[in-house]
Amino acid sequence: MGFDVMNKTPHGLPVTEEQLRAIFMESDINKDGLLSKKELKQAFGRLVALIPAFRAYRGLHHADANHDGVVDKDELDELIKYANRLGYKVT
Repeated sequence: MGFDVMNKTPHGLPVTEEQLRAIFMESDINKDGLLSKKELKQAFGRLVALIPAFRAYRGLHHADANHDGVVDKDELDELIKYANRLGYKVT
């Protein structure tokens, strides 16, 4: 399942929470159910973030409630809320 995602596309439709969830979970490279900063960087790269490393850092800051350095399934909703507020579009 892949998405053609562009940030700041005037004719695009907002990315749904389900699409964001799929993009983040597809970026779980080692399939351990946890999203590392590297995996978050990949996900924000797919979302065409201007600076994916910065978005990964900020996303981790917003979502990592237990401060273990990764986003787990219980924290994923906060990451999705953060990404949704950024206004990514799907074309």
